Amino acid sequence: MITLGSILINHHMPLNEVRKKVFTVVKLLSGETIMATRVATATSQMCRALYKLSIIFEIEFALNTTVGHSALWLNFTAHQSLPVINLLTPFFDQVHYLTLENNFYRVQGMLSLRDRQIFNNDMSAKIKSIIQQKSRNELMIELEVKNRELYESLEDLKQTTRMKEQLQEQNLRMGAELNVSRMLQQMILPKPEELVIEKLDIAGFMEPADEVGGDYYDVLYTHGVVTLGIGDVTGHGLESGILMLMVQTAVRTLKEIREVDPVRFLDTLNRTMYKNVQRMNSEKSLTLAIVNYADGEISISGQHEEILIIRNNGQVERIDTMDLGFPIGLDSEIADFISHITLDLQPGDGVALYTDGIPEAKDINKVQYGVERLCKVISENWYKSAQDIKDAVITDVRRHIGKQKVFDDITLLVLKRKSDIYQEIPQHLEFKSKT
Repeated sequence: MITLGSILINHHMPLNEVRKKVFTVVKLLSGETIMATRVATATSQMCRALYKLSIIFEIEFALNTTVGHSALWLNFTAHQSLPVINLLTPFFDQVHYLTLENNFYRVQGMLSLRDRQIFNNDMSAKIKSIIQQKSRNELMIELEVKNRELYESLEDLKQTTRMKEQLQEQNLRMGAELNVSRMLQQMILPKPEELVIEKLDIAGFMEPADEVGGDYYDVLYTHGVVTLGIGDVTGHGLESGILMLMVQTAVRTLKEIREVDPVRFLDTLNRTMYKNVQRMNSEKSLTLAIVNYADGEISISGQHEEILIIRNNGQVERIDTMDLGFPIGLDSEIADFISHITLDLQPGDGVALYTDGIPEAKDINKVQYGVERLCKVISENWYKSAQDIKDAVITDVRRHIGKQKVFDDITLLVLKRKSDIYQEIPQHLEFKSKT
């Protein structure tokens, strides 16, 4: 058994990063995009279930070449008892649930790679490098600790003025880059007058974190169709800001040429972004959802956070977008993974879009804000205007965070179909999931 490496999974690592890492490793090993996508999706779904149980665990990648052909082992290991979760079973050749051994609980999933030869050292080194790459939040925390330690050592050891000047210059360069990223992020936001659309009530909000600049949202009104776009770029800094600007331009261009087919729309946008990302020698990608509204009907496509549909009585429907698309810029061909759904919006109904900065916002006890709380606040305030609904959510999120440092952008977009009848505050709230 050849150990390729392991990653520690906790709430600091977003599921999109887990999915991307597993996808990349399996694709390198198998050479098959569809297999890699299915395994990555199954793994992230298992991680989602373990997140809800607050279990900290590791995913260990290992290669077994003793069975006559190569086989990839994914070992889920934790100190706490792991539940019997069958999400892996349809996607792996074998799944084993092991009992307590040396204070560890383990689930093993095996994937046969019969058509692949034994991998050389270069391939193993490349895979190990991918596994060892740390998540965005982990790097942020490490950077904060290292900066603090550096300043303390500079004070304690009374380093030379030259070293302090070099540190200041480096911080200035990093600060300038982040400032440019934030400027680009704000420049592409729709102006207030663009949100004034007949028979609709729209409000948007974006607040960048100190270090991160990866969120995108837009509202476009062309040829009688209102298009809402929302996305989240991996990472931060100038590259993320440039990628957001590219996405906004590509979305607007496709709308102006009246590309209405959701598969062609996202496939064309992805191929454009993929080629640009390759030219930049970057590993950036983004989740992106597109919502089109016209004549009381909305169409949803693309993979991002859940889309919330709110009925005029405050009832919230949660639309899972996992099967409606694929991360943009991660692979050159994603048409087979794109789908869409259509829903009716009656007067008083609406839709809310958000990025993971809201549900993953943490309080002083590291408790996440959560989608359920977001739905509850929106539902309780749905009788109000879109602006007031937005304000109520942002106020509640800030109350939850308190004085904690914010590590991710906070973005929210609310669209409400106007009604001549003013709704009363609902007495009974009902939430349901729709997949």
